[in-house]
Amino acid sequence: MSELLDVFIGESRENLESASQELLEIQSSGPASERVDKIFRDLHTIKGSSDLFDIKPLTRLAHAAEDLLDSVRSNEVTYSDDIGDLLLEALDQISIWFDELEVGSQNIEQWKPISTQLSAQLRHFIDPTASSEVDESSATVNNESPIADPQTLSEEHIALIANFGRNADLDLLCKATGPDCYFIQYTPDEGCFFRGEDPINVTVALPGIKAFNIEMPELGEDADIYNCFTSIKALGVAGEDEIKQHMAYYEGQYSCVSFSTQALKAVCTSKILKCVEAIDDETLNSALNDTDIEQVHASAGLLLASLNFDDSEDDSANRAVLSLLSSIDDLSFLNNEIREDGCSGKDTNTNGSPEAGNSSANEAGDSKSDTSKPKTLALHERAMLTQQLTLLNSDNYKSEFMFPSIAGLVGNILGAEFENEDALAVAISNALDEETIQAQQTSNDATAETTQPANTQPANTQPANALETTEDTAAPVKAERQAVKMLKVDQSKIDYLMDIVGELTVAKNSLPYLAKQAEEEGGSRKLSKQIKAHFSIVNRLTESLQSAVLQIRMVPVSHVFQRYPRLVRDLARKLDKKIELCMQGEDTEFDKNLIESLSEPLIHLLRNSIDHGIESPAERLAAGKPEVGRIDLIATPLDDSVIIEIRDDGKGIDPQKIKLLAFQKGVISETQLENLDDNEALQLIFAAGFSTSEQVSDLSGRGVGMDAVKTMVSQAGGTIEMQSEVGVGSTFKLLLPQTMSVNRVMMFEVNDQMFGVGMDAVVETVKVPTADIQRIRNEHVLVIREKLIPLCDLREALGFEAAEEREEHSILVVSTPQGEFGLIIDKFHEGIDVIQKPLEGVLAGYAHFSGTALLGDGRVLLIINVQEVLAKCL
Repeated sequence: MSELLDVFIGESRENLESASQELLEIQSSGPASERVDKIFRDLHTIKGSSDLFDIKPLTRLAHAAEDLLDSVRSNEVTYSDDIGDLLLEALDQISIWFDELEVGSQNIEQWKPISTQLSAQLRHFIDPTASSEVDESSATVNNESPIADPQTLSEEHIALIANFGRNADLDLLCKATGPDCYFIQYTPDEGCFFRGEDPINVTVALPGIKAFNIEMPELGEDADIYNCFTSIKALGVAGEDEIKQHMAYYEGQYSCVSFSTQALKAVCTSKILKCVEAIDDETLNSALNDTDIEQVHASAGLLLASLNFDDSEDDSANRAVLSLLSSIDDLSFLNNEIREDGCSGKDTNTNGSPEAGNSSANEAGDSKSDTSKPKTLALHERAMLTQQLTLLNSDNYKSEFMFPSIAGLVGNILGAEFENEDALAVAISNALDEETIQAQQTSNDATAETTQPANTQPANTQPANALETTEDTAAPVKAERQAVKMLKVDQSKIDYLMDIVGELTVAKNSLPYLAKQAEEEGGSRKLSKQIKAHFSIVNRLTESLQSAVLQIRMVPVSHVFQRYPRLVRDLARKLDKKIELCMQGEDTEFDKNLIESLSEPLIHLLRNSIDHGIESPAERLAAGKPEVGRIDLIATPLDDSVIIEIRDDGKGIDPQKIKLLAFQKGVISETQLENLDDNEALQLIFAAGFSTSEQVSDLSGRGVGMDAVKTMVSQAGGTIEMQSEVGVGSTFKLLLPQTMSVNRVMMFEVNDQMFGVGMDAVVETVKVPTADIQRIRNEHVLVIREKLIPLCDLREALGFEAAEEREEHSILVVSTPQGEFGLIIDKFHEGIDVIQKPLEGVLAGYAHFSGTALLGDGRVLLIINVQEVLAKCL
């Protein structure tokens, strides 16, 4: 995937998420105008950016959704839940397409019918009378016009060409090198300058462009001069597909009429023959009558080189005709006219040579090009001419740099060309009335500057007082402007930085080993002290770097929480329930990798509350509860951990029913059925293969949900607890480390091998005589400060051979949700900071290890999963 496409998908996903959240808010609190505007802007951004890539079905669907929202904004369409549901469906479909684009599995052909169908449904809300079946070829009607008949052009099309001059059709025909021509009208979006767009450059870069005109309407006094108000018309020679590709990013801002070169020849036939008659060369006439193409080329080329042409319309037409005849390869379009009229140039009214239609076009061309006739100027044109005259007469005027710009601007207004400053000044003076000129000469330059449209006055010609005003006002603007404080960085780069921090941590941990080696083997206590001193410095810097990198990885839990309102809404509708999701603590920060890994467990818990917990509206009313059920999703920071709670006010879970179902499914034995208390019975829902659902559905009943939740939470280094009360509701509480990258572990030794346990689970370390260890109900226990501590021999739990009889045992006391337990080990070691890595390969199947870490001396440290070890030991 290209870098540009990667950026587009990343930013568009944020827009999709934002639009989805706003749609959900609208459905709960009503269609506020600011929310509709926000969704419209998000979709407009996706649509506009998608035009950079060849993904037309996605662009079409986003465009249809944007048009529907625009109709809602303008109160032409009333927002309804059906519209919201369809818009959410469209957003989901776009998200699916993004998934395919990311992995490179997209099939644009398969996208087209989906895009067509959804677009038709969206547009049906705008115009219910329109056909629900949308033709693929007409899906972008805003930008496409039917191709003209290949043999004829309508009077409307002829008039469009005539906008460029009396002989624009002949000029275009001379330059036509392909079978297709086009006329395009491009009206840039008002805010295009703020997006860095250059409409003139877009026009100049059009494929096969031959001519273009720029028009600007008369502006009111309150018009924003930084907006774009221009309209551009262009003629060129290129196929329709080339135009679409070039203008793909400007969908909705242009219209294009395509016509064939053959049709243009038919329009120009009578004009060509009329020019040939005016030239009156016997050799050329004879060659045309005989259809001698080589002689026509030779005669026309000779005449073009030998005749003297001026700038009049007639000579311009004659020159264009001779240029055409000197290079044309096909004279068939002239044959009929030559045979009927003998090159007389008579006007005809046949379809294909509508001279009558051209007459109006010629008049249009005359009125534009003939500067001798008085021209009625618009207010902004008078202001522009006045300003250019002031520049011509100013002391700062430099002919080399300024004349081409002024001559071009004035020429566009007056429809003329100028060779020098004197002719230019006379033309401007003639166009303006004397009173206006005199008023301008007595006014100051600042007044002239305010009448100048944006970007037309060179920067080095600003009047002095206008420059001073700009400097006076620039300072407060700069003071208000804030520097960009957000920097988007690819997550893989942060992960790479974290890996480097991990290696630095391992290198830091090697310094104590090096100091010990220097003292024991080298006999240098001084060197050992120096190494230890440097260790404290490296340790401080490493911890600071770790903290900084971890802060970069921390994101608010809202990053994941914001996905769940849509989930709750959709499932509630599917189950015909009414449920309200209330979220708290969304600003609580979590390691991004950790919160992403917990997204799936949280979904399981929410689905459990929706399906098993919350009752139907009728059942809730019968139980004296509100019709709308409530689910609370709460995140609370606690020291270096985070507690996430999912509460519901549903029917709760009956522990007796749980025990009975567990016994029937073979999860527990008959003895356990009699001895389990209510709290232990509730924990059975986390057992593999257990489900309280009586029917298997696409939501539940397969028994693969809650045990998977417990496993994923454990793998993340967390614990899960469950509480429930019949008729009141249930609560799931997840206790999770705030970050899973750097952990403080307590190292210990068993059978000459190093192991570790999370420091947050360690209560204390003790050494006790063997005689103090007692046996109760076939289990070893130890009494510490009048507290009974069950013991687990790690040698036995990990499959090592039993140790020889000892007089003293080392006990590591750890805390678990079920209470405190003691682990019998061989030897204690110091605590250490490690970067814990998940188990891979064969070791991934051993649940009593939660991960590994690399020590400074190169050894691998296995991190004990206390819960799993105790489950097998006790």
